[in-house]
Amino acid sequence: MGRNTAKLPWRRLGKKFLVRLAEYTVPYLYFAYFAFVWATSKITDLTSPLDEALRNHPHRFVAAVWHQDVVCVPWAYRRFHGQTIASVGDAGDVISRLLGLCNFTVFRGGSSKRASRRKTILEELTEHLLKVDRPAVGITVDGSSGPAYRMKRGVIVLAMKIHAPIFVVRIWTKRRILLPSWDRTMLPLPFNQIVILAEGPYQLPDHMDQEEVFKQFHGFVENELLAATYKCFSMLDKAVDKRLMANFPEDWKPPSQAGDPKPGGRE
Repeated sequence: MGRNTAKLPWRRLGKKFLVRLAEYTVPYLYFAYFAFVWATSKITDLTSPLDEALRNHPHRFVAAVWHQDVVCVPWAYRRFHGQTIASVGDAGDVISRLLGLCNFTVFRGGSSKRASRRKTILEELTEHLLKVDRPAVGITVDGSSGPAYRMKRGVIVLAMKIHAPIFVVRIWTKRRILLPSWDRTMLPLPFNQIVILAEGPYQLPDHMDQEEVFKQFHGFVENELLAATYKCFSMLDKAVDKRLMANFPEDWKPPSQAGDPKPGGRE
């Protein structure tokens, strides 16, 4: 017992050293790798709706993104000076520095399990966004643990609090590695074809305090993000691999095969 106890401080110091080493190396390796990928790839940039919103829109907006794109988002959307949340754990230290290098403003608190802490972070983020001139805030809408391609309520709650429209954004690549994680996180390869897509803005309907209206708009935004995902697949592959759609809702159909209700509507 005494020997094991004596080793604990050294283990903590070792872990702390490794975290600090990662904090000061991984973000720069990321920056160098993505610069190389972008320099050697053909980029189809369809994010002009975001540029127009920042240029002309009188208020802020919220971008909804799947967790699958979490590795690509900092680089692909760095020019928008996004605002987002990173976890409070050791990995959050590395992610925060990486996001900072990519021109993001980061709030900490995504991994806390305490409801009070999550509430505090949301309140702090909301207060900040209400003060900043036309900020772009990005939220991974299927959360930090899934299920994949299922949108949680938080993105709409935040949009309601800051009185902002919602965009759906997506990144996809022809050549990629899909990691064996719950969200199949995507890592793009060099010498590639890359699509960066943003669609919207989708305005919040009136009477969002009514649960039925909230549910309808929630379903609409989720469907728009799924449709954007399918659109990116189709742009890079003539025949969409059905394995890519394994996490889609079972009854979901591409826009050309389904109706397109618009409870919120575009601006």
